[in-house]
Amino acid sequence: MRRKTNETKEVRELVLTAECDLNPLIDFTDGGDFAVSNHIADIVGADIVRSQMNVVVLCAKGILHAGVNGQEVVLKANEILVCPSRTLLSMNYASDDAEVKVAALSDRLVYNMLGDKLDVWIKGVYVNNITRIALTDAECHRLALYIQLSRSIIDGADIPFRSELVRTQLEAMMFELIGHLSLQPGVQAVKASYSKVLFYKFLKSLSSATVKRKSVKAYADELAITPKYLSFICDKYSGCTALEWIDKFVMEDARYYLKTSDMSIKEIATLLGFPNNSFFGRYVVRHVGMSPIAYRRSLNG
Repeated sequence: MRRKTNETKEVRELVLTAECDLNPLIDFTDGGDFAVSNHIADIVGADIVRSQMNVVVLCAKGILHAGVNGQEVVLKANEILVCPSRTLLSMNYASDDAEVKVAALSDRLVYNMLGDKLDVWIKGVYVNNITRIALTDAECHRLALYIQLSRSIIDGADIPFRSELVRTQLEAMMFELIGHLSLQPGVQAVKASYSKVLFYKFLKSLSSATVKRKSVKAYADELAITPKYLSFICDKYSGCTALEWIDKFVMEDARYYLKTSDMSIKEIATLLGFPNNSFFGRYVVRHVGMSPIAYRRSLNG
């Protein structure tokens, strides 16, 4: 049996980088869009982390005790734990026979994968707070295979189109998960408080906007509420203010275009809604500690 001590731990940010400096045990590719592992400790470690990724934990065998936003969740065989980004997560205990597989995916990757099924994800994990789902033996085996195959592809450094192949497996896994979420009570017909519905609408508006860099007031005006109330409900349901959500999505778009496109810095700045290169440069430096050019180099190795 492996149990974490009860001593107070400093909260660590779970962020994937191209060099994996912060989390050297994690297997991942594509500049920090995803990670997969056969051991939750590889991704979560022994500390409490505030995950900047969406973490999916599959318990295929044994028992796992995990901390989710300060509450202990007991995961048994054939159960899956879903932790959206900004979740406080820790591994407290795992039985000796535990077989656990873990996948961590960035918000941008999840939202791009799900397309018009994004509603189900937001309603399920944010509005209805669904974190644990029971699976049949066959369903558990299938999800484990997606993660196992993703891991084997990551390990094959010479495989052509490796990143695309891993994404395909993780996308299949996410649609399996979305299928389960869609069957949960209240997901298809949202029966939630007024403030939860507003939070859902804000995330939907933010994720679907071409230019996400708008003021909190602009998003609040769309919902006919005050900026202060929008930030209040965001913090209440996610631990993140409205401005932090906006910055998160803007930086994910910046990271995506800097890594995957041949556009100039000026073209990316214009596309993301910045008035000029200097403003965009200062924004990137403030969030990642380096210029857009240096950040592009780091993302592309």
